[in-house]
Amino acid sequence: MPKKEEFDVDKELEKISRKSNIDIRKSEYSFENQIRKLDKEIDKIMDSKIKEFDDNKKLTSDYLSIDYSESTINRYREKLKKI
Repeated sequence: MPKKEEFDVDKELEKISRKSNIDIRKSEYSFENQIRKLDKEIDKIMDSKIKEFDDNKKLTSDYLSIDYSESTINRYREKLKKI
């Protein structure tokens, strides 16, 4: 009869816990990377929105600084108001 191998519970537990710890760390790293990517995307979108806001603000200030005494501009404004 062949000799039965002894089953060492402590060793098996250690193996399982090591594997699960590695899996947990991999999951954590993956999650953190996803969060970083989302942060970068959010920052990029916010920067673009801020830039758009600044551009719109500039256009508004340019419009407000138009000389009101010019008759052609006044006529166009009147036409736009009618529309």
